[in-house]
Amino acid sequence: MVMCLDKDECLHENQRNERFCAKCGIPTAGALLQGRYEIVNVRGKDRTTVTFNAIDRRIGKNVTVRVLRPRLAGQEEREIFLQDAELALAFSSTVREPGSICVTDFGEDGPVAFLVKTLIEEPSALAPEPPRATGYVNENPRAAGRAAPVSAPQTPVIPIAPMTPVVATPRPSPGTPSKWLARGDHAYELGHYEDALSAYEKALATEAVSAEAWGGKGSALLLLGRLEEALLAYNQALSLRPNDPDLWNSRATVLHELQRYDEEMYCYDQALKLDPGYVFAWTGRGMTLVEMGHPYEALQAFDKALMLDAEQMIVWQAMGDTLFSLQRYDEALIAIEHALDIDPDNAALWDTQGNILRRQKKPEAALELHQRATLLMPHSAMAWFDKANDLRDLKRYPEALADYDQALNLDPTLAGAWYNRGNVLAALHINEDALESYNQALQYDDGLISAWYNKGSLLHELERDKEALFAFDRALELDPTYIAAWNNKGLSLFALGRVEEALVAFDQATTHAPDEADAWYNKAITLEKLGRQQEAGACQEWARSLEANQVAL
Repeated sequence: MVMCLDKDECLHENQRNERFCAKCGIPTAGALLQGRYEIVNVRGKDRTTVTFNAIDRRIGKNVTVRVLRPRLAGQEEREIFLQDAELALAFSSTVREPGSICVTDFGEDGPVAFLVKTLIEEPSALAPEPPRATGYVNENPRAAGRAAPVSAPQTPVIPIAPMTPVVATPRPSPGTPSKWLARGDHAYELGHYEDALSAYEKALATEAVSAEAWGGKGSALLLLGRLEEALLAYNQALSLRPNDPDLWNSRATVLHELQRYDEEMYCYDQALKLDPGYVFAWTGRGMTLVEMGHPYEALQAFDKALMLDAEQMIVWQAMGDTLFSLQRYDEALIAIEHALDIDPDNAALWDTQGNILRRQKKPEAALELHQRATLLMPHSAMAWFDKANDLRDLKRYPEALADYDQALNLDPTLAGAWYNRGNVLAALHINEDALESYNQALQYDDGLISAWYNKGSLLHELERDKEALFAFDRALELDPTYIAAWNNKGLSLFALGRVEEALVAFDQATTHAPDEADAWYNKAITLEKLGRQQEAGACQEWARSLEANQVAL
């Protein structure tokens, strides 16, 4: 037995092979998320999330994994979490400073949504989420169509404010630093943080009241991921120099990583009391407000920052991303244009602008921008992926296929590219290759509901209904309310002659979607097959009335 890692509230004992706690749903010790991130222990938690220390088995590095608690967070919170994580990931691709704490991956696995943070900047694959559209697949009975291809893995590929504000690290005030303090600063600037820490500690051994040395020590500890120690160092520095806005701002950065957001906001308030024109504090405040789900307040903070310094490209980008999240697309494009005026060779900005245009149903215009992004960033799998999505929307399937292949050459683990590649192959009726692409997508993300569903739908079209049933059941394990999966599972059962079981599936479909005419039509055919003519007639009548209402609308 394995005890749940939440030893304060859960304490459930799970079977050794369980990856997720059967009671609260969080990962168990040793669980591999998406076959890559091994959970080690709990680092912290709040109302809706748990943060774990973990190991990225692909690169052999320690990372931080933040998981949404599945039993405490609703669907809306899950969607917001995934959107913020994706946008933070896209922002992190623009962070250049070595050692910056960045979001490097996010996705869904089993019952949880998660994001990954690390000191190492690297691209990652994003996981697509299931669409809900239904339609016709074959004739009598009616099937729900394959899920529409996602235009980006799971949530929008538009970046948003970072999970960690990019702030100026406080450097010592003018004066004559000690030899060890100077050595610490030099090592810090070179990115040798262990050496910098050692030098700052030696400086403090001879001058324990040096705010510069305490601040330097806090900076080094922060970039080494030793957050609690960094907080203590900044506390000591502020006790010696309480009127330094840089120190308050850097303390806010540590508190952000510790998910102590109220204290973080207090630090920004103190910094801004001391210096109302402190751009970095306004910027950090705005970005954290985005993460906390307060986009309108965040926009006010970004306005303040840009009034003080209109050349802050990161702030324009964050403002554009926030406006996008509010579906204020025209304003978002204006903000991104300002960012591009400052940094016209920033491929991530061109990519972002293209994604906004695709959201506005302008794939031709989006394609032009994504082509530019691939020229500026030819080794970015995501840039090729986004370009392929435009071509797919334009039904230029052979070209889309070539670009998905290019994305996968650069990152073979990009589940969204395998999934959309499968959808394009299915549209071209290259069915076996499409099935293989779905299998590859599920190899890298077995929680990708839409891939299970589309695989099942294609197998049903190929009359391989026993295999299709397994795929539909996997989709329904992940989302028991997936109406299209219930409907198509019923079709496969009907095709196999398991009519009573088919009726149960159609009952589920009509229960979860009482206005879905296809499900009622299929239920009617099944009842008729069972000789229950009166019930069948009632279902047919209801299906016809639903279709008539849809036509009227």
